[in-house]
Order: sequence, then C-alpha cells, then structure tokens
Amino acid sequence: MKQLCTFFIATTLFIVKTNHCTAQVNVNDSLALVDLYNSTDGAHWNNNLGWLQGPISNWKGVFTSNGRVIEINLQNNNLMGKLPTSIGKLTQLGSLNLESNQISDTIPNSIGNLLNLIFLDLGINNLSGVIPSAIGKLVNLQTMNFAYNQLSGSIPSSIGKLAKLTFLELSTNRLSGSLPSSLGNLTQLGWLNLGK
Repeated sequence: MKQLCTFFIATTLFIVKTNHCTAQVNVNDSLALVDLYNSTDGAHWNNNLGWLQGPISNWKGVFTSNGRVIEINLQNNNLMGKLPTSIGKLTQLGSLNLESNQISDTIPNSIGNLLNLIFLDLGINNLSGVIPSAIGKLVNLQTMNFAYNQLSGSIPSSIGKLAKLTFLELSTNRLSGSLPSSLGNLTQLGWLNLGK
C-alpha cells in the first residue's frame, strides 16, 4: 500500500510538473515580448496589465497557444518608440495589431520571419522609411494595413507574392514611384487603397 501511495504521488507530481512545463511560453517569444515592451516605453502604455510579471498568457493583449505567442493586440495603447528586430522571433504569430499608437522609425526586415502571419495592422503610427521587401515572405497574409504613416519610397515588387491578400491599405503615406506590375498577381484582393 505504501509503495502504491508513493507511486501515485510521484506520478501526480510528474503530471503536474509536465503540465506546468508545457504551459510555459517559448523563451524566444518571451524575450521578444520584453524587447517590445522596452522598445515602445511599456511603462507608459495606457494598459500594461500583467506585463513583465506572472504568466505571459495573462499579459494584456497577448494570446498564446501550445506555449507560443499567436496574437498581439495592443491597438490604441500609447506605444512610443520603435519595433525591435526581435519581433521576427515570434514565428507562430498569426495576428499583430499595433494600430493607433505612436510607433516611429522603420519596419524591421525581420518582420519577414513571421511566416504564419494572417493579419498585420501597423496603421496610424509614425513609421518611416521604406516598406521592406521581406514583406513578400508573408505568404499567408490576408490583411495588411500601413495607412497613416510616413512610409516613403516605392511599393516593393515582392508584395505580389502575397497571393492570399484580400485587404491592402497603404493610403496617407509618402510613397512614390510607379506601381509594381506584380500587384496584378493579387487575385484575391477585395480592397486596395493607395490614396493620399
């Protein structure tokens, strides 16, 4: 009986420990979120509930599944500063919504590593520089909104690789040059706005 009891306790502890481990978030994801917080003045966000303390699944605007970050929604939350290069380590991210903040500087090339991204909204910020050609790697992307920024240069031809894109919003920027012919490849596109 004592041996059976000891076996039961040991098995229970193993199960609890195993469940606890699987609930933990990938280290690279965790570090990328901390970088995002620090790079965008997280201490002064409108709502930073839970950030840098407790389980990541309880951090405001962060959603996880199977130990990976799958969604970030920090829309209209007073993010100020720049997007860190490490954002590209969130490789299971399906949705990134940072609309209506004060994010400045350029869109990092590492954003091209987010191959599972379906929804990307960086609209209504202060982003500048060019749209990185690495954006063409996001082959699962369906929605892309970069409107109301200060992006300049031409639209990269690589955008034509986004065959699943249904919504493309690039209005109210400083874009110039001719439209890439590759835009004709976006046969699923239902919305395109390039207006001033």
